Amino acid sequence: RQTPQPTDPGSSEPVSETESGCESADPIAPETVRMLRLELEGERRQNKQLQAKLKRAAKLNEQLQTQAEQEEEYLTNKLMKRLEALKREKEHLARQVEMEEENITNKLYKKLEQVKQEKVSLENLLEQEQEYIVNKLQKQLGAIHDEKRALELQLRDGTESLLHSLRAHLERWRGGGGGGGGGGA
Repeated sequence: RQTPQPTDPGSSEPVSETESGCESADPIAPETVRMLRLELEGERRQNKQLQAKLKRAAKLNEQLQTQAEQEEEYLTNKLMKRLEALKREKEHLARQVEMEEENITNKLYKKLEQVKQEKVSLENLLEQEQEYIVNKLQKQLGAIHDEKRALELQLRDGTESLLHSLRAHLERWRGGGGGGGGGGA
């Protein structure tokens, strides 16, 4: 019977004994050849299994890498959106603060203007009141002066009339009393 020629693990062609490193002087027992072939087949099956496992691992690695890249891109996009949202919120808050400051400034300015107007009104009112009081006092003083003059005139007229009356009595008393007194002595 013919012994099958060993084949190269990478190809299906038989390998000659000289190529396989065996010399024709050393014949190999058929049982050994059969065992070696079985081992070779086992190694080939294991090799195919390992290659399939390696392909699956490479494919899984590629899928995991793609998934990691997608997750990284998703997280990056999510963070960028969040950052943009925070920037918009910050700008919105800055505008609100600016508007509130402007509102407060306007209110304070209006209040200041109101206080100034009230001050001017009070100063005008005070000035009018002072003018009224001065005019009233001047009228009262004028009336008092007029009354004083009238009293002085009355006093002078009364004094003159009293003096005139006293003189007249004195004259009568002297004239009538001196002549009547001498006749009675």
